[in-house]
Amino acid sequence: MRVELALIRDWWHEDVDYRWVVDAIASRSALGVLKTAIGLCGLAAPLIAVLIMLSPERPRGRLAALAFCLLIAIGLVWSTRWLVRPWPGETESLVLVASADMGVTATCALSPEYVVRSVGMMLLLIIGIYVSAFHGPRTLAAHTMWAFLSAVLLAVPLFRRDDPASAVIMIVGMTAAIVVPPGLQFCYGVLRGEMLSDPLTRLWSRRGLDYHSAIVFARPVPDPACVMVIDLDRFKAVNDAFGHAAGDEVLVCTAQRLRTAAPAGSIVSRFGGEEFAVIARLPAGAAAGAADRLRRAVAEPIGAISVTASIGLAIVDARDVRDRDRSHRLVREILCRADSAMYQAKQQGGNIVVSACAITPAEIGG
Repeated sequence: MRVELALIRDWWHEDVDYRWVVDAIASRSALGVLKTAIGLCGLAAPLIAVLIMLSPERPRGRLAALAFCLLIAIGLVWSTRWLVRPWPGETESLVLVASADMGVTATCALSPEYVVRSVGMMLLLIIGIYVSAFHGPRTLAAHTMWAFLSAVLLAVPLFRRDDPASAVIMIVGMTAAIVVPPGLQFCYGVLRGEMLSDPLTRLWSRRGLDYHSAIVFARPVPDPACVMVIDLDRFKAVNDAFGHAAGDEVLVCTAQRLRTAAPAGSIVSRFGGEEFAVIARLPAGAAAGAADRLRRAVAEPIGAISVTASIGLAIVDARDVRDRDRSHRLVREILCRADSAMYQAKQQGGNIVVSACAITPAEIGG
């Protein structure tokens, strides 16, 4: 039970990297197909509004007619934007989600037909699935609350009209719109965590580092971002002398020590082979001390085996970096700086920390 609660807690606090998800889909050449599908699905709401206007049961009165015409125009603009424009940024995506939610609910509220309202709940379900894939749990919670309130608004009049069967259909649609997207997002989170983890050490992999480090760099805190690249000294000798199973044990033990000794809130990754990386937001004066603690933690004997580490440290002022695209570029460059400092540590015999010169985003085009 505790494991399940921990998973749910981690899911709720997860900060989804919208740009990373978009780039991952684009890397498989699937972004264009998905964008077209969203645009075509978006045509459903204005099409429904047009059919309502042409039906004998259309709402009477100039105000209702103007409202439907406005919803049709908004729906067409919304769909056209998806069909002809590039994939939206994170903020525009949120605006598009909010406008879709309001447009669907308004169209259904202006129509007395329960079929239209049931279709509206399915459209809210589709919007929720989109949110579950591209945005975080809090955004999904806001959409889910909107879907719930919309369902209540649309179902209550059906009970008053002595039409309980239609109201029950609405409630079923509401249940799907509320339950399915969070369940999908939870599964996405679990699968994403597995995909971004190193199977041996259970630290983040290189891709996991790329995903989570951009989130750390974009945090609105005053402390600089520091990157520590850690490479085990003469690790090949451990494999030659004790075998690869013992080498794997050293890697697992080192990973655990780094995870324990790393500053709170750090991203700890197995960068590749016997190379690790730690990324944190720390005051500049504390970064060197944190790197030395990691060096000493690694140097503790593991049974009969002793290994040391060469550590390269790089620090960058990331206070003005809020955009995730800029964060990704900055992470890649600062990792290169820390990696170069690590090789300098190796050239000096290992088991030391070498710091690169402090830099600013402007120096590397950030």
